[in-house]
Amino acid sequence: MKKVLGLTAIEAPFRSRLVETQFFGPLAQASQGGAWRLSFLSLVPATFFLGRPGVWGRLSGHLSRIRRTKSDLSLAGIVWRLQVTLYPLFPVQFNLRPLEAALFLAVSLPGLWLKLWATRPDLVIARSYPAALLAWLARRALGIPYLFDLRGMYPEESVNAGRFELGSAGYHFWKGWERRLISSAARCVVVSQPFAEQLASIDQGAKVSVIPCCVDQGSIRTGDKQALKAKYGLSGRFVLLHLGSFGTPGDRGLAGRYLKRFQTIRPDAVLVVASATPAFGPAIRDALQAEGLASGDYRVFHPSSAEVAEMLSLGDAGLILERKMPNTKVCLSVKLGEYLAAGLPVICTPHVEGVARLVDRYQCGLIVDPDCDPPLDGERDFLNLYREFQENGFRLVSQQLSLERCSARWREIIEQELSG
Repeated sequence: MKKVLGLTAIEAPFRSRLVETQFFGPLAQASQGGAWRLSFLSLVPATFFLGRPGVWGRLSGHLSRIRRTKSDLSLAGIVWRLQVTLYPLFPVQFNLRPLEAALFLAVSLPGLWLKLWATRPDLVIARSYPAALLAWLARRALGIPYLFDLRGMYPEESVNAGRFELGSAGYHFWKGWERRLISSAARCVVVSQPFAEQLASIDQGAKVSVIPCCVDQGSIRTGDKQALKAKYGLSGRFVLLHLGSFGTPGDRGLAGRYLKRFQTIRPDAVLVVASATPAFGPAIRDALQAEGLASGDYRVFHPSSAEVAEMLSLGDAGLILERKMPNTKVCLSVKLGEYLAAGLPVICTPHVEGVARLVDRYQCGLIVDPDCDPPLDGERDFLNLYREFQENGFRLVSQQLSLERCSARWREIIEQELSG
């Protein structure tokens, strides 16, 4: 039986649900009943296990989550191994500068090569650029082909994160490696059609497949909307929900600006921001107040994973409002599927083209740029066609964004590469 290894590097799967829901979950389901055996390996810096405040409590929580994830995967016959590395030192260094990349390789490669030599996988699936860099080197040394699961454009994301400037030495370092990693991969996997077009402009000969960020419909359990609104003091309000992190800090104010626009036709509208990072709370509130919002115009919550369902139930529309940035065009947010599966039509800017194309194709929301101050006809149509947009959103989830659809696409791609 052939062996497939899913490789993550620097990302800490136990610090957020992203790797679990968008990498472990789809690949695990794709492997069931197949003629190949799947395992996972995560290279995680030692300091990522800790966190402040409550260092030991945070460590205990991480270890508990690791045990739970390992157990869940083992029930499906999948082994997940963690390799602890000594570098990077801080989560912000996920976006590696050139010297940091060299240090990361120096501390990570020996252990990785030993594991690859011992297990001899037939195919490696490398998630994001640091893992793909390791897979590229392993391919050169051991001849193991790899799939490159890009997820985002790492050089541009690093610019957005403030790690280096557009056009800087760090940016060109990763753009050079980007071309090598794409060209050497057996296949590249991206989350949107604009992303696939971007890769074609980098290397016309690259094999590229689109697998969007997926949503497990069975995990979306919405409650009684009116009862929950009463619980949170929002009875009778039309809730614009922003779930998760903002694309960039500047987008926090954009959400506030859009609320003021929406309130011209729905004066009862309120903005709910559900951010899992309490440390961002003060900056979010400051940005909203800077746009002229009063305290009654918005709520900022920091829900646990279990409370996200309540946030989705509170919402009447889901916001994906991002300004044009180096990486914006190719993005496709995880929250798109979560919004639509929970019955929330989407309001997005045209700059998030991966989302906007789907919203336009399926007519499941509104595409608007608040900075341009267009007429309010779109918002009026949004409210008049609300039920139709809901149904169209469910159709988009079923046809493209569901876990089952994405897993089937992964299975097809992996089996093609293994047989080839």
